[in-house]
Amino acid sequence: MRLTSLAVSAAIAAGLLAGCAGGNLNSTASSVPSAGGLESSHLVNGHFVPHWSRLASAVPAELRPFGAQRTLGRLVPDAVKKPGGIYASEFFGGIIDGYPLSNKNNKPPTCTLTATNPNDIAVDRRGDLIDPDGGSRTVIVYKGPRLCGAEVGSPIADPYGQPSDAASANAKTGEIVVGNIFDNSQTGGSISICTISGGCTANLTNANMYEVAGVALAKNGDCWADATNSGGTANLTYFKKCSGAGQTSTGFMNTYYGGLDIDKNGYLVSIDAFTPAVWIYKGCNPACIKIGGPFPLQGETIYGHLNQASTAFVAGDYADGVIDVYKYRRTGLAYQYSFNNGLVSSEDVEGAAYSPASKE
Repeated sequence: MRLTSLAVSAAIAAGLLAGCAGGNLNSTASSVPSAGGLESSHLVNGHFVPHWSRLASAVPAELRPFGAQRTLGRLVPDAVKKPGGIYASEFFGGIIDGYPLSNKNNKPPTCTLTATNPNDIAVDRRGDLIDPDGGSRTVIVYKGPRLCGAEVGSPIADPYGQPSDAASANAKTGEIVVGNIFDNSQTGGSISICTISGGCTANLTNANMYEVAGVALAKNGDCWADATNSGGTANLTYFKKCSGAGQTSTGFMNTYYGGLDIDKNGYLVSIDAFTPAVWIYKGCNPACIKIGGPFPLQGETIYGHLNQASTAFVAGDYADGVIDVYKYRRTGLAYQYSFNNGLVSSEDVEGAAYSPASKE
């Protein structure tokens, strides 16, 4: 596993909460520092190395001042009365917080789950939460659609690499595709094919998949990996029926890698991290047809997901330490509001997802 430098860690940990800035359709407002700041810190030997690829043991305790002081596993009884909501994860904080579906008033989390360096988080179409737990090298499923439900089965050990993202139509009984940023052999990343009952039994690789950020799974069983190659160029790899050697998608216009989702029309929604922006594609099996984008995001974002009706998009803005909420349509994203109650900017707000997830 390649780790980023201490200098990069310090730059991220020293980041201050920039607050919640309002915006209009396709606003480009961002508090990310220019050259020499957070954005340029991702460049290591010519590669865009994500800070979230580090193991917890590689991060000095003084750079994680809040993690050991959190009271975790709390649950507000009223929170479970209504199903659905928004999840947010912190990489260094080691938590996944649950919030109400509408949080314009910046309410605190209604429940919290413990985690070990979660990168993205995902929710299936039933509302079950999936934690691709990077620090423990496991995949953990929690019952939904009520937030912070009980664990479903035992954590799934991922023998192939460090989980960074996941996708599933039915995590309880079906396949879970898990994106590994890097494999355990310190080679390029991969996609693990896992189930709760059988564990992780297959591993999909491709020469272009060096650093894997996002994965997506279509209802017909096809899947994709959003990655950079060994030269730092973003690319998308298509796996028909989530098997085989994969094909590099043509027409993919992203500058950087990032998270993936699929909207109710079957369009692939792709985050262009560090730009930051969202692209919408049709097909990509392997030829992509651009439907829309790039639609600018408020701050630096690696991961985000759609709601059940594909009318809203929520994103983890780690540069500002907030969760950003947008109206979603294929012609653009309209920024609505941000919230940060219960989140700590220096703990790296990474993942964001609606429960239940988009129904393709």
